[in-house]
Amino acid sequence: MVAGILIPVVSLTVTALALGGCIVLVSKKFYVYEDPLIETITKLLPNANCGACGYPGCSQFAAALVETRNPQLACPVGGEAIAESIGPILGMKLAEAQPVVCAIRCQGTTKHAKETAEYHGIMDCWAAMQAFHGTKLCAYACTGLGSCLSACNYGALRIEDGLLRIDGDRCVGCGLCIQECPVKVLEMVPRSAWRYYIACSSKDKGAATRKYCDVGCIACKRCEKDCPAEAITVTDNVAVIDQNLCVACGVCIDVCPTKSIVLIHDSTKKRISS
Repeated sequence: MVAGILIPVVSLTVTALALGGCIVLVSKKFYVYEDPLIETITKLLPNANCGACGYPGCSQFAAALVETRNPQLACPVGGEAIAESIGPILGMKLAEAQPVVCAIRCQGTTKHAKETAEYHGIMDCWAAMQAFHGTKLCAYACTGLGSCLSACNYGALRIEDGLLRIDGDRCVGCGLCIQECPVKVLEMVPRSAWRYYIACSSKDKGAATRKYCDVGCIACKRCEKDCPAEAITVTDNVAVIDQNLCVACGVCIDVCPTKSIVLIHDSTKKRISS
């Protein structure tokens, strides 16, 4: 009777010990060492996991930084503060990432941009694009249904009058919203340079743009001709400002007939339409 009970107990015990031993051996054989600095640096990062640094997440960025000791690796979201906190830990001076902010190349509110039809479908930009080319006649305009809002973890985005509005004080420059925009009307720009900006991305000819938008760039080239710094060029029927050349004189805003150029006031980072 006792033997009948002990045999399975002993058998199970031996089996469990054998499996435990195998697990220990396997864990030792396939053990991957992780430098404790990776965890330390990861905790110092914003942990937005936005990919703005070029890596999928903050932990991968930290691992690359520890492994390569490349001083040019930078976190755009953390900026100077992150560089100064991580640098001493690694014993080197890190490059300071230039802070960026999200900008929208469109001013097509319901007041300024003509709509294709009254949309009653799913409140999603991608869904509207599947039904027809969008909610507005301009194929390059912000659809205004807010697919990008769910990607922002900082409350920097809102929809107002059929157009996305960006709170520059809340935006951390992670860039996640850009991936959610089907018309690619969003882009990241340096904060310090986001003073004079072409708020239009239409590549249609001026005559066509005038038909569906009051504030679209009509490629008249007046800004290009009058810019004293030669910082503006008109390419594919839309003006572009080279922020490296721009001297912030404001001539472009004064001569633009459609007011498609906007100004960012440096002290408040708020957008001011001229």
